[in-house]
Amino acid sequence: MEAYLKGEPIMSDEEYNTLKKELKEDGSQFAVSEEPKCYIDTGICTVTLKEDFFRSNLIYLPAAAILTIVWLGFGFELIEPFVRLNPIVLTLLGSPLIYRGTKKITDEYIFPGNKIAYGPCPACEAENRVYFGDILGVEGFKDLATIKCTNCKEEFSIQRDSLRASTLPKV
Repeated sequence: MEAYLKGEPIMSDEEYNTLKKELKEDGSQFAVSEEPKCYIDTGICTVTLKEDFFRSNLIYLPAAAILTIVWLGFGFELIEPFVRLNPIVLTLLGSPLIYRGTKKITDEYIFPGNKIAYGPCPACEAENRVYFGDILGVEGFKDLATIKCTNCKEEFSIQRDSLRASTLPKV
């Protein structure tokens, strides 16, 4: 830390990010800090957020429900006069088309570039969520999100690729 503060970093930012990414993929406790850490000398608090897979998968539900209903309507109106099929079998037959259509509609039109993360505030440990990506053409956070904590109102930034959250330095 002293070498960095003197302006003589031990390694470049690219080397550090590469090393951290490798350690994070291996599940190293040194690369991922799930509990907030605050540095007295800089006043910066940091924490690593987690990707919210439940909510990330939940955003596909509206398109999947609509496409399933359309598929069943199509099946009952056009296929039913020729062959009588149980609605469950009809849904299973259409599931590959429903899946691909849901992914395409959601990822390209409704929520392009989506990523949802959650974790504690670096300052007060209150749970916060952040959404990266666009929603129906309205631009959202891309690579860096700056949000305020819902509890302590402390402003902090989150990097999309590493999900690293840090407060601004205290002056």
